[in-house]
Amino acid sequence: MEALLSMFKNVVLFVALAVPGYLLVKTKMLNSAHSGVLSKLLMYVGMPFLILSGTVNNISFGKELIITVALVAAIGIAFTFAMFFVSKPVSAMEKNEKTNGMMRFCMTFSNNGFLGIPLAVAVFGANSPVMTVLVILNIITNILMYTLGVYLVSGDKSKISLKKAFLNPVLIAFVIGIILNLLKVNTYVPEISTFSSHFSGLVTPLSMTILGMKMAEIKFVSLFKSWRMYYVCALKLILFPCVIVALLLVAKRFGASMFDANVTLGFFIAFAMPTAGLASTFADGFGGDTENAVSMTLGTTVLSILTIPVLYWILSYLL
Repeated sequence: MEALLSMFKNVVLFVALAVPGYLLVKTKMLNSAHSGVLSKLLMYVGMPFLILSGTVNNISFGKELIITVALVAAIGIAFTFAMFFVSKPVSAMEKNEKTNGMMRFCMTFSNNGFLGIPLAVAVFGANSPVMTVLVILNIITNILMYTLGVYLVSGDKSKISLKKAFLNPVLIAFVIGIILNLLKVNTYVPEISTFSSHFSGLVTPLSMTILGMKMAEIKFVSLFKSWRMYYVCALKLILFPCVIVALLLVAKRFGASMFDANVTLGFFIAFAMPTAGLASTFADGFGGDTENAVSMTLGTTVLSILTIPVLYWILSYLL
């Protein structure tokens, strides 16, 4: 029960951080269009420095780490592709091509960067091995979102950009962090850690402020009238993460000792998060179904207040 209450409190706290953004839009001091500026600040400043700070300070390179990184990356890619392919038959009842693509996008991609990583920091601490797993999975998510994700939203393979996929800020920050770590730069220039930490603190409040601003322009009554939203939530928040965690637990039971509690928790946090916040951004940029993108993103975020703590509570017993 303690695990349930701890996770519930942290999730509620995160959602509460959306209130200022909500109020700013409701009082007309800002409008939702301003969230685009904050999103760029989050994507190009906050998140890169969060990843850089963690990579420079909290990773000790060795054979075990290399194996963990390779294993997590391979499984993360496999799981994401599995969800991509499974999402096609389970969403076949939706005949509108744009809506179908958005449903599949929302089932497949998680908000493990703007919500998962900050939540993990609050629950497990910035120095936890869980963070290493989450950083790797976040990089995988970003790369596949700009390839598979763009295709799902637009329905057009020509809009896929490998340049954007591999030159995204998170991946660049991770590579720079590894180089600085190997060179032991932090030993003789500790100010790098201080500098990074200041900017990394932007991630949580900014991500939730943006969410609050988007919530302010949605009628909650209409949000919960869509069967698509409930259907996507059932798969995204419950079925997919349960299957993923179950496979890891079964593998461990049959002798795969590398799937320890930290790896399992990292995968749980990454895949149990609500739909990626970039869903609406992609819909706007690639001619997708913007209305359902916003509805499903906000719907999964609100309902995750219940699903994440409950699933985490069950998982804590199994581990």
